[in-house]
Amino acid sequence: MRVISHIPLRPVSGMSSGTSPYSNEGLGGFLRRFGGVGSVSLLSYVAEYSSYIVLLAYISTKLILTFHLGTFGYAFVGTASALYLVLSGLIAIPVGHYADKYGLKTFTVAGCILGSFALFLLLVVDRLSNLTFFFIGVTVSLTALGLAHGTYTASTLAYTADVADAERFGKPYGLVEGAEFLGYAFGPSIGAVLSVVYGRFTLFGVSGAVLLLAAVIGLFFMKNDPLKDRASVKANERKLSSIPKSHSHLATWNDFISALRIRIVGVVLITTLLASLGFSAFFYYVPLFAQSLASRIPLLGNIYPLFQSIVAGVGFLMMIPFGHIEDTSQRRMPYLVVGFVIGAVALALAFSFPSVAGLITASVVFGFSLAITRVSQLVILAEHSTISNRAGVMGTNHALEHTGYGLGSFVGGVVVTLTHSFIETFQGLSVFLVLTGIAFLVYAISRRVK
Repeated sequence: MRVISHIPLRPVSGMSSGTSPYSNEGLGGFLRRFGGVGSVSLLSYVAEYSSYIVLLAYISTKLILTFHLGTFGYAFVGTASALYLVLSGLIAIPVGHYADKYGLKTFTVAGCILGSFALFLLLVVDRLSNLTFFFIGVTVSLTALGLAHGTYTASTLAYTADVADAERFGKPYGLVEGAEFLGYAFGPSIGAVLSVVYGRFTLFGVSGAVLLLAAVIGLFFMKNDPLKDRASVKANERKLSSIPKSHSHLATWNDFISALRIRIVGVVLITTLLASLGFSAFFYYVPLFAQSLASRIPLLGNIYPLFQSIVAGVGFLMMIPFGHIEDTSQRRMPYLVVGFVIGAVALALAFSFPSVAGLITASVVFGFSLAITRVSQLVILAEHSTISNRAGVMGTNHALEHTGYGLGSFVGGVVVTLTHSFIETFQGLSVFLVLTGIAFLVYAISRRVK
């Protein structure tokens, strides 16, 4: 049973950040506390995303070539992919609620085991020759993988804040978010290479084994009760007293609404939705835009996948250093909205200067803005939640993140189809995001939000 207590937003009287038993820890101490959860985040995301795109390709091939369903195979894959994104985001809300109640470590390990089951199940599904049983098998696999994703994402993000010192959330979230993003960005490329060299079912088997390894690491290197020995527990009990201290009730949509009632949390969650919309627009459509220019700029026809890797690489490299800056400066919201605006500007640059140099520059700038925005969002949410509701808040954040991904992909595709123009579509989106970011900045300044 986890201790029900609260994380202070600032040190209480008689306690400064310098008195923390972790204040002077070196790299070894930092890794002992966060190496386990960081490893789980990296391995779970690499395993999931290295298999996901290959899985969709496998399903469509099976439906079209083996069961002779024609274009219905593509329709099923598109629908399944959309449902997967929605499910894995929405499930994080009730999962976060129950993880707060029953334990973050327990849910992290359970999520990894469930994801491993989903991938191992595919080795059995491939042997099915009956179409109905095949549909049931892949549906169960995708559903289990989506549930697993929402489970270990919400629980690991909440666990990170529970282990961290108050006012020192930046570096830990730089590590964990960077690990997740690294897996999300490079996992598909790793999976594509492994599937070509060794075959897709070797990939599914290896990915399932990696998720099991993540479960073992979580079991042995994550603490059962991160705050049990913290001197600040009693002080925490006096903080954020308006937030419910127990989870005796079942998970409901009121848990989602209660998170939005905390003003700064609601604002940050809106930035998550909009920033994710911008991220999906850049991450998915910039390569397509670059590929469309291949007849005019032949080099882009060969390097168009590179821009996603640049974004991912810069974002990963900057997350921990920027987390350290936030820990030192004690500024959150101004960084968040400035990063938000920079990301929107980078989106405009990518579609305004269609050249190799222009797209590389835009990718570097966007990766930098991504690091600033994501770390700032998670730090603010950690500081304005408690140990009894933090996983629920992180789950809500994850749900809105996936909603933004879905909206960005869907709306971007529809508008490009209607306007027949990448440039007009994404320049218009970037203007909207810049104006929105400026509005958030005005809010932060007027409310003196740090």
